[in-house]
Amino acid sequence: MGKASNLRRLIGIGPANERLLHGLGVTTYAQIAAWTAADVKRIEETLNFDGRIERERWIEQAKLLAAGDEEEFARRFPTPGTGSNT
Repeated sequence: MGKASNLRRLIGIGPANERLLHGLGVTTYAQIAAWTAADVKRIEETLNFDGRIERERWIEQAKLLAAGDEEEFARRFPTPGTGSNT
């Protein structure tokens, strides 16, 4: 599977959610980027997320990070501390 990604870079994933995902064997951006609707449903039911994955666009974020597109990730998902997130 390769080296684990820093899942906390995804907006909506903090230390607790990262631990939960690791417990389910989810450790890379590529895994999240490849999730199907069925995967999302299963993960959300297991972790009681109730729509968070879609609402926070985890798959979209993971696709950009898995592809190494840091510039587009920063443009689409500005984090606190960047000028475009007001």
